[in-house]
This record gives sequence, structure tokens and C-alpha cells, in this order.
Amino acid sequence: MEIVEIVSVAGVTLGTLGGFELIKWLFTRKTSKRIEQATAESSETQAERDEFYLLRERLKLADEQLLAKEQRFYEQTAELRRVTAELIDAERKIGTLSSEISELKAERKMKLCEKRNCASREPQSGY
Repeated sequence: MEIVEIVSVAGVTLGTLGGFELIKWLFTRKTSKRIEQATAESSETQAERDEFYLLRERLKLADEQLLAKEQRFYEQTAELRRVTAELIDAERKIGTLSSEISELKAERKMKLCEKRNCASREPQSGY
């Protein structure tokens, strides 16, 4: 009977100290390991997915900023071309006016009468 008592005491001790949990752990350790790995992979996948969405949002923002910069560039280029065209037109007008002034000066010089009280004097002096 001593062996039976020793086995029963050992069984009661193991049961008290978590023997059932030990047996359960022995049978389910592979399954638990797979569940832990799946949970870890799922959390890693979720972190990568979150990072992907964040990077995609940043890319969209960068694209929008680039489009806005391109639009401002086109607008500024158009404004610069318009101002340059106005400047060129103004320079042409100045050139035309300066040539007209020089022609008028030459014409006036030719018509200018040196005699005082000349009747055909141009411009008339009123004397």
C-alpha cells in the first residue's frame, strides 16, 4: 500500500500545484505557439499596413504640393511673358518716338530761317 499512497500523494501534490495545467500545457504547447506566432505576424502586418497608408498619404500630399507649385510656375511664367511683351512693345514705341523726334528736329533745322523778321520764317515768330 505504500506505493499506492506515494502515487496518490504525488498525484494530489501535482494536482494542487497545477498538474492539470501542466498536462494541458504539454498537449497544447504547439497550438499555443502557432497562435502566438499568428498574433505576432498579424500585429506586424497591421504595423506595415499602417505605415503603407501613412506613406501613401504623404505621397498624395507631395503630389498635391507639386501640382500647386507647377500651377504657380505656369501662372508666373504667363505673367512674366505678358510683362516682357509689354516691355518690348514699350521699347518699340520709344524707338519709334525717338526716331520721329530726330526726324522732326532735322526737319525743323532745315526749315529754320536765320533771318530776323523773315515773312517765310518757320515757325512764325510773330514780329
